[in-house]
Amino acid sequence: MVREYGLNHVGLLTLTFGVLGTGRGSRETWELRQQAKELEFVQKRWHSLNTHIIAKHYPVWACILETQEDGVWHFHVVVVTKQDIRTGTNVEILTNKRLPAWMRRGKNLRNAALGAEWKMLRGIACKYRFGRIELHPIRESGEAVARYLAGYLSKTWKGLKSSRKSRLVRYSRAISKQFTMVFSVWNLANLIYRTRLKIAASMLNFREYGDFADYLGPRWHYYLGDIIAGIPIPFRFEKGDFERGLAVKILNDFAENPYTYLGEKAKKQMVAADAALLQKFSDLAFNEAADMRWRDSGRAEADNIDVGPLTDEDLQGTIFETLENPF
Repeated sequence: MVREYGLNHVGLLTLTFGVLGTGRGSRETWELRQQAKELEFVQKRWHSLNTHIIAKHYPVWACILETQEDGVWHFHVVVVTKQDIRTGTNVEILTNKRLPAWMRRGKNLRNAALGAEWKMLRGIACKYRFGRIELHPIRESGEAVARYLAGYLSKTWKGLKSSRKSRLVRYSRAISKQFTMVFSVWNLANLIYRTRLKIAASMLNFREYGDFADYLGPRWHYYLGDIIAGIPIPFRFEKGDFERGLAVKILNDFAENPYTYLGEKAKKQMVAADAALLQKFSDLAFNEAADMRWRDSGRAEADNIDVGPLTDEDLQGTIFETLENPF
């Protein structure tokens, strides 16, 4: 965002729950903050604010959720502003959390564009149950604020219950359409599946994940899923083995040389899975349709046939560097 829109047009917006004008110790604010400990309530408040205000006023944004020490959720949102909010703003004092709040909110610290943003945001804060809304320019660089927010993200992730599904990062459409956000939860079940997948790839002599789709088509898991699930895993892990990294080490060693860990019955299961994978690969990769795709993807016949042998000039050796490594 900083590289594309410039440091002067990117700011960090902080949204904290509270009843405006009542004070942090008031009954109204306390009751609201108790509600703000529930992620479902927080999601609804964000959706309402984003739909009516954020997405319209800041079409490019990235949002991270964080829990405070008392368990109350709040938001950090990196936004792109239309006006320059940095030039003429005292960023050092405005972003210095060591100073008391009243010293960091003087009108003389903000330029006209940033002052207008604060006025607009505070005008709508109470309607969406936010008591404190602050927009600050980026203090140093895009990399610095990324590390700053990643620290909050890591801390919050570690504090979540393992069974809780929480989306802690979200982006505006202008950002999310540039890449695919597909997340996979890193847990023991996922580790076991990836171990089986690694063994299956070695059986088929695949070198990377994409080989499955290249040889077997986009529905490769539909055809191979049951066979992969039949690859034996001869371990029973205790609680905490995954968190300590013990399961990762054991399964990595097992994937490298699985037969040394297997008994006779499990070895027969492994051999059966190996044979089933090779049979399915033969059925799918070398059928008539696949053969047609292979022929169609072959190099087309050149249009200089019968005009004599190739010369160094034809090969254009001065343009392309010849390397021994084909990759």
